Amino acid sequence: MLLFSSISESYGHGLGYEIMPPEMLGSKLVSLEISSDTWPDEYTKEISFALFETDTGVAVKNVTYFVMLTKQNEVLFDIISQRDDGVFVLKLHTTEDEQITVEEEDSNFFGSLLGGSKIVNVKGNVFGSGGLYDFKVIITTGDDYSNVLSPPLDYDVGISFLDKTSHSINDINFGQQKMSVITYYELINDDFTYDQNKRMISYSMPFDWSEKNILVTSVMHQEIIIPKTFGDLMVKSFSVNVNGFQVPDGVITIDDFSAENRVAHIVLNQNDILELSKKIDGFSNKMDFSIMPSADNLPLTTMTENAQFKLNLSWEPQSIKSGSTTAFYFEILDAFYVDRQVSVSYDLSIFHDGEEIGQVSTVSVDMGLNVIEFDVPDDVSGVVTLQFENLNGSNLADATFPVVVNRINIDETSIPAWIKNNAGWWATDQIDDSAFLQGIQYLIQEEIMIIPPTETSNDSDAIPDAGQRAQAFDQRVPAWIKNNAGWWATDQIDDSSFLQGIQYLVQKGIIVV
Repeated sequence: MLLFSSISESYGHGLGYEIMPPEMLGSKLVSLEISSDTWPDEYTKEISFALFETDTGVAVKNVTYFVMLTKQNEVLFDIISQRDDGVFVLKLHTTEDEQITVEEEDSNFFGSLLGGSKIVNVKGNVFGSGGLYDFKVIITTGDDYSNVLSPPLDYDVGISFLDKTSHSINDINFGQQKMSVITYYELINDDFTYDQNKRMISYSMPFDWSEKNILVTSVMHQEIIIPKTFGDLMVKSFSVNVNGFQVPDGVITIDDFSAENRVAHIVLNQNDILELSKKIDGFSNKMDFSIMPSADNLPLTTMTENAQFKLNLSWEPQSIKSGSTTAFYFEILDAFYVDRQVSVSYDLSIFHDGEEIGQVSTVSVDMGLNVIEFDVPDDVSGVVTLQFENLNGSNLADATFPVVVNRINIDETSIPAWIKNNAGWWATDQIDDSAFLQGIQYLIQEEIMIIPPTETSNDSDAIPDAGQRAQAFDQRVPAWIKNNAGWWATDQIDDSSFLQGIQYLVQKGIIVV
């Protein structure tokens, strides 16, 4: 005998477990319980359906199931099968095959999540992604196979599996950064973008805004993973807009406990979604998310690796320049005492391109701001890292902050639109390296094309003679720069990514400005 606990609350779309509202089966109330897991590994998704009496928790026997799976509005398969013990177990296996195959096999009691007598194995590459899996479950017999239900019990069930997408952006100040989105509901659309001016992350996800769907959606949970090398997004708080409307601050929380990444959790409950649906004009079929710093750019904030201390960092002037003095202000707070400021010993080192350019070891204050004045060397530009170590003598109490010297603003760059045509011709070998790059050099020198301030290399790679440069174009231009030019010409990458290639050529002395 299989027993199930009776739970009156009905869970909805977006969860890996739910119990459907009770229905009458003859003279008794029954409910359908759905459980899911990735078991025994990430390549296998197991879903179990079980019909049970709500009063006793006893499984209903001799159940005939019709089960149909739809994913992103496409019907993947359907099956009709009988279960003597009332438990229908389905395993979705990720394989390399495009064709979906369905096989049924016997199992022992411990062979699955709930121990059904048979398992339906479904295989195909479509099961490699997570997101929302929509099941239509129709039960046509119960208690006895001769007891045909009219009308049958009819359920629409949404089960979500974790899905992760990764997105690379090339920031004009912090360089190549990789962000990820983990969704516990539906797959996000292929429209992830990052606006460097607004420091705003945007993407969308399919969503049915009907009241019927919202009432069976208990929670919408997503995570945005941000590398701690991306200083512009190390801010204290974010604001979230959904379809153009700001949601309450409590919808987003920041987890800074990882040494490498911070995780922004976005959790919309059913009431949040209902309130949004009242504001949305028309019948949108998606959720548009935008996430950006909610207030001033400073302070930056992070946690130590051992999660004992929280640090807040700001500086004056906010625009850090080479050859100037910057005052860094920071607090050290004890995370275990509700962010109470504490006095602890610490080591602070400042690095640029892996070289230490400043160091101090002292004790923080427990009231007010700690102040460290730093003379920025004349030859330092770009990202510098403030590395706090050994807080209160612990070698696990470390934290880092990346900041920018000689910050580049997007409006400091200018590229005439017609250059895209030339870049496309260059990428497809319709013009040679020398013609394209000498043209770029002329435009920069005449200030027709404006690029961010760029230092020229003093190493032996630089080519001082103009004739030598012309002869060396074919041998010296890395393939990635030409590839970037082609991608930029077809709008696959943004202006700043293209300009980084031009800056590289200036640094190496191939282009002289």
